Amino acid sequence: MFYLDRLIEREQQKLQEMRDAAGIRSPGFDDMPHVPGAKDRIGDIVPKIVDKEHEIRERIEEYDRTRSEIEDYIESVPQAKIKLILKLRFLDLLPWMEVADALGGDATEYSVKKACYRFVEGRNAGGGKEEC
Repeated sequence: MFYLDRLIEREQQKLQEMRDAAGIRSPGFDDMPHVPGAKDRIGDIVPKIVDKEHEIRERIEEYDRTRSEIEDYIESVPQAKIKLILKLRFLDLLPWMEVADALGGDATEYSVKKACYRFVEGRNAGGGKEEC
């Protein structure tokens, strides 16, 4: 989710740059002849903007599906502490230190990360290690 979130942010920045580049200016009335073959900047960029908007919508849909899968997985966790760690880390996208701070008590960056890894390894006892 972290990378999808960053990808969507980047694509939205690109879209804003495209919209800024397509800014409409007042026509010039300087009695100068127009250059034949001049390009229509707005006409050229509008299809690109529409394509970028479509791409962003698809990424957001992918993000929503991924988030829903992660929420379902986390809801299946019986231990409240682990459930909270997973929500803070993977839904709120907090760094490990902030997860530890949110838990309070004697929680450290190392301890919450280790608890996550132990839980995931226990769930995947037969398979490979998932990354937390």
